[in-house]
Amino acid sequence: MSHNHSVSEGVSCIHHPTRTSQIGAICIISASSSTAIQFGDRCRTDARLMALAVQRKEDHAKSGDVYFESYRIFSRPNPILIDPEFDEGRVIRTTRTNCDPCIRVGFIRVIAAGNSSSIHIGNGQCVSGQARVKHIRQYPKEKMTQPIISSHNQPAMASP
Repeated sequence: MSHNHSVSEGVSCIHHPTRTSQIGAICIISASSSTAIQFGDRCRTDARLMALAVQRKEDHAKSGDVYFESYRIFSRPNPILIDPEFDEGRVIRTTRTNCDPCIRVGFIRVIAAGNSSSIHIGNGQCVSGQARVKHIRQYPKEKMTQPIISSHNQPAMASP
């Protein structure tokens, strides 16, 4: 059995001093499924959304249930990042000292935050996100009919 590690697995959070977030005003009109809105620092984010969007002509009770297991997109492994520089330990490391550990933001206006999105003011150290959506439309096939040929363009047949 194989196991794929997500980006955030096995990564420990480095301790940073706590910072304060000052936001003048925020206006969010719409935030949908699995949206995270956070002010301030966070160590780890692991956001996931799995959705089936089914559109049917018939009632769900008559046409049967739909299950995640029926569609490969929900069981496919996550892609693996191949980075030889990182694998060989050649990583650029940065160090930052905030003399004033306060995050100041004036006004934020968000019209819409979609599925599995994140609105974050602060430090987000380990962030991993994933959305898998399968759209299904189940309609009966239309019956094919033979085209009707007009007799107006046909030469008239003489009667016997």
